[in-house]
Amino acid sequence: MPDVPGYMSEAARKGLAYRADGYGGDGLTDGTIREARQIADGTMSNDKVIRANAWGARHEVDLDAPQNSDPDNGDFPGAGAVAHYLWGIDPTNPGPARRWLEREAERIREEEGRMSSTDVETRHVTVNEWEFRDSGDGMSFAGYAAVFNSPSEPLPFREVIAPGAFTRSLKSRNNVFLLWSHDTSMPLASTRSKTLRLSEDSKGLLVDADLPNTSQGRDAAELLRAQVVDSMSFGFTVPPGGDSWSEDGSQRELRQVRLHEVSVVAFPAYTKTSASVRSIDALADKTGADADALNGALDALERGETLTVDQADLLSTVVASLAPTPEPEPAVDDDVKAKLDILRTKLDLHFKSL
Repeated sequence: MPDVPGYMSEAARKGLAYRADGYGGDGLTDGTIREARQIADGTMSNDKVIRANAWGARHEVDLDAPQNSDPDNGDFPGAGAVAHYLWGIDPTNPGPARRWLEREAERIREEEGRMSSTDVETRHVTVNEWEFRDSGDGMSFAGYAAVFNSPSEPLPFREVIAPGAFTRSLKSRNNVFLLWSHDTSMPLASTRSKTLRLSEDSKGLLVDADLPNTSQGRDAAELLRAQVVDSMSFGFTVPPGGDSWSEDGSQRELRQVRLHEVSVVAFPAYTKTSASVRSIDALADKTGADADALNGALDALERGETLTVDQADLLSTVVASLAPTPEPEPAVDDDVKAKLDILRTKLDLHFKSL
């Protein structure tokens, strides 16, 4: 995560102050404000650098308007100026921030070819319909590791995979492995051995695999057959130009990805993506909770395990801090409200069982 120059942190602080004074308009999202606070604190994630560089280039023309670029104008600052501040760009002198973002974005793109396993993103899909084929040597199965045009859970941004996103990667004939829960130590199948067959259709990325007659292969086959496991996932990186973002950074479309592996997973992989980890970190910062403890409590809740008293208290505190209050707060959308209601219900049931 790059360290942000002081002038960009100062710009973000100005943007937050202007917003608190009622400037900035209604188009600002909670995500933009949250990331502006991170910039003000001196940090910016790699994906934010990429988005900020693209956003600054697209909106440079906005600075031609007097209310966005001239502090001596009575209308200053306009909504465009406040937005620039929040992205770490001083609208009265955008050059230094724009040049830094261009350099950092280029550095990040160059490093994509040398990414470690910790840089690989993962996404999952629950497979409602498996196809099984038994044979004397084991079992074959088919299911989808990705579905096109299906909005993701908040990461904190929303994401969709465009049809054809895997085409170039599949044509490259790189060796792709089928893994169990992204564990590279014991692969189940591979494209090079022709025990793993990957293809795109109108629905998504279709996986067709022959499981080996090994202890791990037989265990995987039995768990799949019994429907104990119902999810698949894929690990990927995004080449330069392979994704696009909405102007406010709240929506991402994957148009081209480098496929590294596909996995059968026991639990949804969305909670383990790097983006989701950042989301939990942001939630911990916002509520004052310990990030590791919060992640553990959410994992236990997702798996249906009995919560400890400390975990239940932690989640109750977090929910209470996020609940709407009479004080003016950013609007909570219907999706977030629904999830909070579900969490409250689960916590109520848990406490009643103690």
